[in-house]
Amino acid sequence: MTRVLALTRYDHIGASSRVRFLQYIPYLERRGVNVTVRPLMSNESLARLYRDGKRSGSGLLGALGKRIATLLGNSGADVIWLQQEVFPFLPAFIEAGLLRGRPYVIDFDDAYHLYYQNHASAPARGLFGGKIARLMRGARTVVVGSETMKACALAAGAADVRLVHSAVDTQRFAAASPPARFTVGWIGTPMTAQQSLHVLREPLKRFLAETGAACTLMGADQRQYPDIPALRLPWSEAAEESFLAGLSVGLCPLDDSPWTRGKSGYKIIQYMSAGRATLTSPVGIAADLVEPGVTGFHCGTEDEWYAALVALYRDPALCARLGTAARARAVERYDLSVAADALYGILTAV
Repeated sequence: MTRVLALTRYDHIGASSRVRFLQYIPYLERRGVNVTVRPLMSNESLARLYRDGKRSGSGLLGALGKRIATLLGNSGADVIWLQQEVFPFLPAFIEAGLLRGRPYVIDFDDAYHLYYQNHASAPARGLFGGKIARLMRGARTVVVGSETMKACALAAGAADVRLVHSAVDTQRFAAASPPARFTVGWIGTPMTAQQSLHVLREPLKRFLAETGAACTLMGADQRQYPDIPALRLPWSEAAEESFLAGLSVGLCPLDDSPWTRGKSGYKIIQYMSAGRATLTSPVGIAADLVEPGVTGFHCGTEDEWYAALVALYRDPALCARLGTAARARAVERYDLSVAADALYGILTAV
């Protein structure tokens, strides 16, 4: 039996940990892999971060102590499955010491190295700017969620780099009939809402005012973008299915930046799995996931966002055709079983 120690960033409400790690554990255990999960942050601390926008100093110290104790006390694991790093702002040489002699697989679903390389503090950039590259070089395998991050890992000197797309249980998000009222929607967190929704703010407002269509935002803070007339729903895993079923079209606006070019496109894969057409900024992997005129449309300007929204609103047959093609592609390429098979092979090989 392969014994894996999974050092995740978050517990279950953290999207990156849930999507890149936790959802695969039942599958891995059915295949004979024993996985012990030790998240860095609890659900409570992450909810507080989303609410207040800051972390507790004492909470961080406690998390650091637990993470070090976990590494020192789990010598029986065959492989460490690590999300991004051992601990934020822990020097690379300390992390290397904690991981020495322990084979590890490290996962990146976004351009996390930029967090240090672009830090506002020059000392922080100098001390930590090369940390992620060093972790990549020390890993047996680097698992990434996009071609951008694959290129980054190879440039860092990683010995083995595997692209594993973020995945969805397509059986859970089976395609449903579109809602009676044309509805566009977005899913994410308060942080990603702040980073992205401004991209389509004006064309979306114009479209909603002119057509009377509906808009639903899941996971954005109630106080964000008050000028967008939308139903705002708190995120919960249990509510994702009904949210997606209630959409006609999924939205994925993105600024074009090094950070967004490293993202893994999970919300697009969710929309596709639910049989919904997607409108996206053609940035990074989003440009690859959405095939224009087949599974959705690329929108690079405000005029293009508005035109695409109107086109799908006026042509229900086109909207349905794009959604059907998107669903078929999600089942074939981005189902949970596809990614789980890849991860099983990676972890057991190490």
